Amino acid sequence: MAKRSQFVLAAVIVLSLFLSACTAPPPVAAPAAQQEAAPAQQEAAPVPAVQGEPVGVGGDATGVKYEMKPSLYGGNPITLQLWDWHTPRVEYWEQKVKDYTKMYPNVTFEITQIPGEEYWTKLVAALPAGQGPDIYHFHNSNHTVYIENNMIEPFPVELFDPGYLKANWIGFEEGHFMDSEGKIRYIPYGSMAALVYVNQRMWDEAGLTEADYPKTWDEMIEIGKKLTKYDAAGNIDIAGMDFNGYIEYLFNDMNFQQGRYMYTKDGKACQVDTPEGRNSWNTLQRVYDEKISSPEFLGWLEAFGTEKTAMTWAWTWFSGYMRSTYPEIGFFTLPMPGFKGTELPSSGRQNYEVSLVVSPAKDLERRKVSWDFLHWLYSNDETLVDLALTHDVVPAYKKLWTNERVQAYQTIAQLATTIEFKVFPGEFPSTVDSALRQYIGQNFVSGIGIDQAMTEAQQACDQAMQEKSYWTVERTYLHNDAMIPNQP
Repeated sequence: MAKRSQFVLAAVIVLSLFLSACTAPPPVAAPAAQQEAAPAQQEAAPVPAVQGEPVGVGGDATGVKYEMKPSLYGGNPITLQLWDWHTPRVEYWEQKVKDYTKMYPNVTFEITQIPGEEYWTKLVAALPAGQGPDIYHFHNSNHTVYIENNMIEPFPVELFDPGYLKANWIGFEEGHFMDSEGKIRYIPYGSMAALVYVNQRMWDEAGLTEADYPKTWDEMIEIGKKLTKYDAAGNIDIAGMDFNGYIEYLFNDMNFQQGRYMYTKDGKACQVDTPEGRNSWNTLQRVYDEKISSPEFLGWLEAFGTEKTAMTWAWTWFSGYMRSTYPEIGFFTLPMPGFKGTELPSSGRQNYEVSLVVSPAKDLERRKVSWDFLHWLYSNDETLVDLALTHDVVPAYKKLWTNERVQAYQTIAQLATTIEFKVFPGEFPSTVDSALRQYIGQNFVSGIGIDQAMTEAQQACDQAMQEKSYWTVERTYLHNDAMIPNQP
């Protein structure tokens, strides 16, 4: 069991770093709601603007072409405060603000990086008081509390054309970035979901080819058998596939694949203990029963990185992790197998990486400059490609799916072919995540029986959903008609 203990520690450390980039827990308590906009402060007398040089102008990805202005803020000096928590993004902003200042020399930026939970704690304290950043990076796990308390200014339609975004970007047709009045509160860089990761050397050594790519879970298990290697004592030396430490997420994906949504229609309960949930559990159990992996084996993260498993499942952030941590290991990705060998009813869950937003608490003239900066950023195709590849996501702007750089990134090019079949459930509360991890993931590895595990998981998830109201939108899924009808 020493390996299991080492894995748990390693996985907690590495995944905590990932989650600091891709997830962020909502504030403990919501502040008092803010007014739609703060009154404008009196401007200083304008000074002559210094002529800048155009950089990256002319983009129209938002549906409105960006054009350089003669000056901003009346030519007066202004320093915008920008907050973020994710190091690669902060480094990118540092580069982009220099380009923007070349156009408008009177506009400078102060970028502050704040780690993890401290970021959201400081935001929720600063914004209602009219303090903190002009611009800050958002995460959709905080959708409800930040919108209900007006801590995000709606995107101006004169710069971000709703009709164009709906027609040309993912998620807008379903309303995934809007408030209850249809106002855009943030936009996506792109979407992330899970794929199968395969060790190229092990695949080749087993004599497998493209003709062997599995489309169903039955085929996946058979391929896993061919890739599994045992030591002289009959113990697993190299797992054909390994999902230890990822079971609860894979369980969730498998339920979607069978047409079962995650939540009830009223958003007050989960759908865990269902015929589909039990089928998912039993399918996963076959991997242990047929000795392709075992509960005592290494966790998926360590196992794939150290070449102790031939296949695993992960969200596409894992590609960047592998390239930076284990650059010597060759791998490729495959679409998630399903129960029917087709994408429908669904191929699993997805989530969006979303944008910078503007604080409504700042005065009007400062907000105008903030919005000009965001329009300049997000109207440019190459900037959007940069952000998609930085986050390992399919670009939200569908035109970019054929972009040369996107096509050269095998993981993202692959995910783009299946993203429309991924379900976005809305907010994914940390309490639900914890309940699934404990009562599905840990119970599965511990050998707890299916009846006890399902009962405990259902009760814990229901309790989590009833703690407060969450934003659930999974039934806006584009292929909702292919899901199980008349679900509770």
